[in-house]
Parts: sequence; C-alpha cells; structure tokens
Amino acid sequence: MNVRAGLAALAIAFSIGPSAHAHHSFAAEFSYEESGTITGEVIEALFVNPHARYFIAVKDASGKQVVWDAQTRSTNALTRIGWNKDAVRVGEQVTIEGNLGRDGARKIWIRELKKESGEVIRPTGEEPPP
Repeated sequence: MNVRAGLAALAIAFSIGPSAHAHHSFAAEFSYEESGTITGEVIEALFVNPHARYFIAVKDASGKQVVWDAQTRSTNALTRIGWNKDAVRVGEQVTIEGNLGRDGARKIWIRELKKESGEVIRPTGEEPPP
C-alpha cells in the first residue's frame, strides 16, 4: 500500500470512528425490567439516526413541567413500517408506554405511542390489540 492510500484509509477511519462509537446498547440507557407511561406535549421531534427522538413536556407530581427524552428505532427501520417524519409532530399531545431510563433518568424507549386523536402507533409495526 502506498503512503497516499494509507493516509486516505486512516482519514476515513477517523472520520467515521466517532459516529460508530457514539452508538450505544439499549441496556446502557434503558431498563428491561422497569416500564412506565408518560403523557404530555411533543416540544421537539428529531427524525434522525441513530434513533428517532421526541422531547415531551410532562407535568410531574408537583405540577412542574419536566422534559422527557423519548427514543425509538432508527429512521431506516421506522420508514420501512410507514412511520415518517410527520408521524409525530410538535404540539401534539401523546401518551407513550415503554421502557424507562436507567437510574431515574427522564428517558423512555417507545413501545407504543398514542395520539390525542386515538391513533396508536408502534415502532415495531405491530397492530395494537383490539
């Protein structure tokens, strides 16, 4: 391998390394054992990889507004089942059921999202039970 080819390969490795390294396992952030439900208003929608994310303003037990980070599958996986960037919009009221964040973090992994209209969507593409 000549020097130019070696340097080019090294440059490519360094440019993609951080993005590949930034991805994490489910268990690093979410609990398999603890699930919960949140209800609130979508205040930000990010239909981007590695996971689509929605930030939800929720009132806590004292009535104070707190922001939850709701995450789900990659945009590629979601697009294959018909979920797109307009599936969940800023300003919508939603109820999300899913796996809670580890160590009390205000995070939830979306298993089911129910809109105020009654529409239920699941990131797996499964139909909700009747």
